[in-house]
This record gives sequence, C-alpha cells and structure tokens, in this order.
Amino acid sequence: MSTTTLPELIELSAEVMQVANEFGVVEELHRLLAMTQRLFPGYPMRVEIDDDPEIANDRHLAIVVQDRIADVKEALAVRRRWNAELFQCCAVPLAHVFRLGMEYQE
Repeated sequence: MSTTTLPELIELSAEVMQVANEFGVVEELHRLLAMTQRLFPGYPMRVEIDDDPEIANDRHLAIVVQDRIADVKEALAVRRRWNAELFQCCAVPLAHVFRLGMEYQE
C-alpha cells in the first residue's frame, strides 16, 4: 500500500489527528486534503472536528476552504466535483466521516 504525504501548509491539530485515528481514516484524510488543494488551488483551508449538537457522538472531519468563488453555479459545481472525487479518495463506508465546508472570502 502506498502512503500519501500530507499536503503542504495545512496544520492538523492533535485532536483532529486523534479523531482521524479513531475512525481509521488518516490516509484518506491526507488524500482528501491533496484533492481539495487541487480543486481549490491557493485557497486557505483548515480541518475542524464537526460535532452534531443534536446527535450525541456524531462527529465528522470538516475540510473548510476559504474560497473566493462568487458565482453560485461555479461554487455548486466545485462542491459536486469534490463530492464525486471523495469516493476516489475514500472507500464508501468511510466517506460519512468527511464534510466540505466553504467559506466565501472577498
């Protein structure tokens, strides 16, 4: 099995790495970060733990991109592409762990 190096300029907190280890998705996280950097070149991003306030123990890893995509159709298209490529980076049973967050930055 090949290993994927962590994309540059993305710091992962110890807590994020702990959650990724608990879910068994460290390699998938690295692949998703590389794919996200390719789809959002040059945009700042971070990884957060997304806890559902209404459902106990419902945790996800959210890759949050600070994008500058002002056109709604373009933003939806890149989100659909990210969702489609998610399954190339991650097996279907593990895909539920990940979320994409997009924060528009002018």
